Amino acid sequence: MKSLNLKSKMLSLLIMSLALFVGAGAGHANGPTVERLTWAGVKLVLEDTTVFIDAVGTDLWDGNAPEGLAPVTTDTRRNYALITHAHNDHFDAAALKALLGERGYVICHESIAAYVASRGLRVIPAKTFHPVERGGFLFTAVPANDGFGSEQVSWVVSAGGKRMFHGGDTLWHGQFETIGAQLGPIDIAFLPINGAKVTRDPMPETPAVLTPVQAVDAALLLGAKLLVPIHFGWRDPGQYEEVDRPLETLKAVAERRGQAVKHLSPGAVLTGLN
Repeated sequence: MKSLNLKSKMLSLLIMSLALFVGAGAGHANGPTVERLTWAGVKLVLEDTTVFIDAVGTDLWDGNAPEGLAPVTTDTRRNYALITHAHNDHFDAAALKALLGERGYVICHESIAAYVASRGLRVIPAKTFHPVERGGFLFTAVPANDGFGSEQVSWVVSAGGKRMFHGGDTLWHGQFETIGAQLGPIDIAFLPINGAKVTRDPMPETPAVLTPVQAVDAALLLGAKLLVPIHFGWRDPGQYEEVDRPLETLKAVAERRGQAVKHLSPGAVLTGLN
């Protein structure tokens, strides 16, 4: 009986989320402007609202930021930031305080809301599969798995008739198909691709982040029209080892399997979305 009640509750949440997705997409002929930022960062702008996802403006790479450190700026009236988790390459508290000022909010999973607030930021906590609507955007936290065991989510974002998935630095898990089936179709999937192995004792062979092959699998299960790779291009020998040639591997696997891919350098804006 408890299992049936849980399934019923989850179905109700998903139906509510789908209904809100329809509402969030109504009234706009075009989707948001999409800009890729450094590492895993993405910037979305629709009318007077800017949304940052995992935006990092601090140089964590000592002048060697992967493909360059893109400026993180906003000139809109309303500003929000989503974070997938609280590691410093996805959560830059100092940069977000400057961007959001006294009126903007960080939207994050409820499990890390207190920590984010302790860094001097205004917070909107979100529950998994409970949609949050702000500024013409709809945000739904969905399951993800972190290579360190930290609390993490991915985000499905709907705005202007477009739906986007941001995977942070999730590793492979079994929820991609469910997310795609219930919250799709996904227009753009921002997925990590570097398959990184991180120093442990003993050093694991299993990657802590999606590999290029897994990213293509995830995009196909999500029903993504386009895969935009993020979270690659950095290697710290002996400490942080990504797979060889992640972007080239991704493109080759995606072509073989019929998955559309577009590489955006940090600072580049996606065109031809609509």
